[in-house]
Amino acid sequence: MAAIDIGSNAVRLYIARPLHEDQLHTEFKPVEFTRLPLRLGDDVFKSKEISKKKAELLTKAMQAFALLMEIYNVDEVRACATSAMRDAINGRKLVRDIRKATGIKIEIVSGKEESRLIQNTVMDWLPAKLSFLHVDVGGGSTEIAHIRNARIKKYESFNIGTVRLREGKVSQLEKQRMLTWLESLVLPIDEPVKVVGTGGNISKLLELSGCKPSETLNFRHLEATTRYIESLDLHDRIYELKLNPDRAEVITYAGNIFIEIMQKCNLHEIIAPNLGLKDGIIKSLWEKHF
Repeated sequence: MAAIDIGSNAVRLYIARPLHEDQLHTEFKPVEFTRLPLRLGDDVFKSKEISKKKAELLTKAMQAFALLMEIYNVDEVRACATSAMRDAINGRKLVRDIRKATGIKIEIVSGKEESRLIQNTVMDWLPAKLSFLHVDVGGGSTEIAHIRNARIKKYESFNIGTVRLREGKVSQLEKQRMLTWLESLVLPIDEPVKVVGTGGNISKLLELSGCKPSETLNFRHLEATTRYIESLDLHDRIYELKLNPDRAEVITYAGNIFIEIMQKCNLHEIIAPNLGLKDGIIKSLWEKHF
C-alpha cells in the first residue's frame, strides 16, 4: 500500500506493508519513503495559485512516484493534498491534469479530514485512559484535538502553519481564533495532560533536544532548543545541525506554534511519536481493504 502526502512544504511517498495480513490492528513495515521539498506553499500563500514551474515539478514528482509504485507492485494507493492545494485557485485543475498525466487520483482533503486521519493513527500509539492535546503543525495549517479516554472530545483546524508564518500570511484574526478555541477547552485538572506533537518539525526539535521518539520533553527544554536554533543563521542550521534547507527555514516557526499552544493551555510536557498524515493514510487504506 502507498500513501502520498502533498503538503505545503514537501511532498511524500510512503510505501508500507502490514506485518499481519489477517489482523485489522497491525503494525506496518516501511518499504519506501521519499520526501521532495517542492514548497507549494511558497506560491500559494503569496499569489493564491500554484505557478507553472511548481505545477510541472509536482507532475514530475507524481510520475516518479507512479514508477516507484509500479516497481514495488503497489496494489492500493491514496493521495491526499492539504493546505496549499486547498487554497490554490488552480488546485482542482492541477488535480485533473495530474490524473491525466499519471493516473494518480489526488484528493484535496479538508483540515478536519486531515486531522482525523492523523488522529486515527496517533490514538493507536497513546495509552487509552489518559488525556492528551494532539497538535499537528504543517506548512499551511495546524490541527489541534483534545483526546481523552481514547476519544476525540474536540478538534479544529487553523490556517496557521510554518510556511504561512514565514511569508507573513497568517492573519491576527486567525491567531485569535486559535487562542479563543484553546481557551474553550475543558482540560482535566486532576490528571496530567501531555501534548502529542506530530509533523516533521516537532520530531526534529525533540531529536535536537536529545529525545528519542518515545521520550517526553519538558516545555523549558523545547523553548531553549527553539531559541538556540533561532540564534543560528541559515548556514549554521544546515551545516552544524544538518537540517535540510527547507526545514532549516521553518523549524523555529513550528517550535513557536507549539510553545504558544503549551503556554496558553499551561501544559508542561510534549512527546512526538514520529507519526503523520502518511501513517494515517496507510491505516485508512488497510481498514478499507480489511
